Amino acid sequence: MSRAPTLIIAGDRIGERMAGPSIRAWEMARALHARGLPVVLAAPGGVDLDAPFPCVSYDQRGETLREAAASAGAILFQGLTLAQYPFLSSVDAPLIVDIYDPFVLENLHARSGESASGRARSHGTDLAALNDQLARGDFFVCASEAQRDYWLGCLTALGRINPATYDDDAGLRRLIDVVPFGLPDVPAQWPPGGPFLRDRLPGIGAEDVIVLWNGGIWEWFDPLTLIRAVERVAAERNDLRLVFMGTRTPSLYSPKQAMAARAEALAAERGLLGRNVFFNAGWVPYDERAGYLLEANIGASTHLPHVETRFAYRTRLLDCLWAGLPMLVTEGDVLADLVRDQRLGRTVPPVDVAATADALASLIEETSDEALSAERQARFAAVRAEMTWARATEALARFAAAPKRAPDRPIGTSRAGAAAPATSLRGMPARAAELLKEGGPLLLAEEAVRYARWLRRPK
Repeated sequence: MSRAPTLIIAGDRIGERMAGPSIRAWEMARALHARGLPVVLAAPGGVDLDAPFPCVSYDQRGETLREAAASAGAILFQGLTLAQYPFLSSVDAPLIVDIYDPFVLENLHARSGESASGRARSHGTDLAALNDQLARGDFFVCASEAQRDYWLGCLTALGRINPATYDDDAGLRRLIDVVPFGLPDVPAQWPPGGPFLRDRLPGIGAEDVIVLWNGGIWEWFDPLTLIRAVERVAAERNDLRLVFMGTRTPSLYSPKQAMAARAEALAAERGLLGRNVFFNAGWVPYDERAGYLLEANIGASTHLPHVETRFAYRTRLLDCLWAGLPMLVTEGDVLADLVRDQRLGRTVPPVDVAATADALASLIEETSDEALSAERQARFAAVRAEMTWARATEALARFAAAPKRAPDRPIGTSRAGAAAPATSLRGMPARAAELLKEGGPLLLAEEAVRYARWLRRPK
């Protein structure tokens, strides 16, 4: 008798261009398949990549998702999937909740420009969706041990750390374990079609020093300090080029891009735009990213100081590890600790222009030292060997090979319904007025669409 497949549900599109959550779902599916474990990958609109395993396309109604879930041996999801498709919690298959992205913490900063009442409502909705997942999951996966400590506290507060789960496994690894982002099995190779930056972007020459920001410019990041640091270093050398690899996310649910706009405005104001600072208006195809990384001299990721930093896992830094690209990063998260401890680049305090400029200048000098670069590449190789997707997904593969309910979640237990929207019908006119004041008709329309999707969710 064949084993029932693990259904991995991506909450966003999977195709040539995709953001971190979709990349994670795609690579998890590939890693399980490579181990000989049956897997089905579901994504809104389908999977527009050559997949060696079955794929499912689903829409807002979720009927095809319901069918796939009915025949699954286990179901993995992340983000707001359970809130959007609450019927998943009534399926007999064990639920694997991927909580690598602490979205409640991210959104505290992402929504900082909204009104106090609007932020409170949105936070309430986020928290209800999160708590619902934590109450219903049978196995949880996160990206680091620091995250695991955070989630153990949350699970304790919700009563999921209890005699039943403790007696099942005193270390609680059967309840929650670490599945970080991973790396391909082989180092980055040049894809066809290059060059991707040099002599292709006007203003970037064959001998220029390229600093690459190889991910999105989200609200909790700090490109402004990096741009000001580049201005200082560029005053001493005219070959420095900072490139933001993608500014328009391919996500179906595009977040606000206020920080990206602020970064471009600052570069223009300082006379750097198109001379020392460049913004790629699109999003680099997943299979082409290696070309950009290999053409660059330094990778960069700087962020603001807030609680999200402590539990973040800057997934695009993994691409820099994959390509052996020395990094300039803000201190304070687990990958920054790795960069510091393994001497893979430089870490700097948050919002410190002088320290960032000094570290950048030092890294540029180090990249021209062949002996130092060779030594650093040996350290990159050692780290890469420990961080492949095959290694990263070991805990997930163990569960997928023998999925089971959590001991405190037997089949047939009653469960609460999905979280209701944070705004009552009576409060909607006041909320509409707030939205109009905050962001005009466009923001009101976005909120209306979200509410309509909630109303149409499969029950």
